[in-house]
Amino acid sequence: MVKFNKLDQLFKYLFGLPKSIYVNARVLPFTQAIKLPIIVSYKTKIISLNGKVHLKKVKTGIIRIGFGGAEHIDYKYNRTILKIDGIAYFDGRAKIGVGSKLLIEKGSVFKVGERLGITGDSMILCSRKITIGSNARISWQNIIMDTDQHPVFDTNNNIINHPTEIVIGDNVWIGARCFILKNSVIGDGCIVAANSTITKSFDGITHSVIGGSSAKVLKTDVRWHNE
Repeated sequence: MVKFNKLDQLFKYLFGLPKSIYVNARVLPFTQAIKLPIIVSYKTKIISLNGKVHLKKVKTGIIRIGFGGAEHIDYKYNRTILKIDGIAYFDGRAKIGVGSKLLIEKGSVFKVGERLGITGDSMILCSRKITIGSNARISWQNIIMDTDQHPVFDTNNNIINHPTEIVIGDNVWIGARCFILKNSVIGDGCIVAANSTITKSFDGITHSVIGGSSAKVLKTDVRWHNE
């Protein structure tokens, strides 16, 4: 079974090779692109690639998009979606699972530390700035977005809901089906409980469980095994 899984993964990499070459050529300098640091699944739908990616480390396959996931995420029927019109920074390895949507809008900045892991079927929508620290683990069916998408105006016709930065610290674990919305700040070592909605800053709060539909600190002085 292990051998079969390795062969299956190899075929997926090979089928995605033309798309991987295209993505690298569009977003990286030539001297980096030829090393294919970004590997993209052939099931990935590319919306546009008018932005740039900056890598702290350049190694074949250090960024993998559209691979991995959980047993309930069907690789055959789930498409990963990729849009890079802004600037993305990766400090090290990143694995963005099957069915995920990474949408980096024009004029925005997306920054990631070492060892990002997204299980799959999650969405990141960056319209201004999203920063994710090192060793972050993001479970399935999460939505992380720094914008409301649609403008809201006051009576003087001024926009009152501009995009606002999101900051996720180091060693943060985000459980399944969470909403991490604009204004959110999550401190180092925190765990976000499944099905939670974060809309505010927990700056200065570390190694805590945060959760709820209107999130609050549920428990302090916690550790999780990936640290």
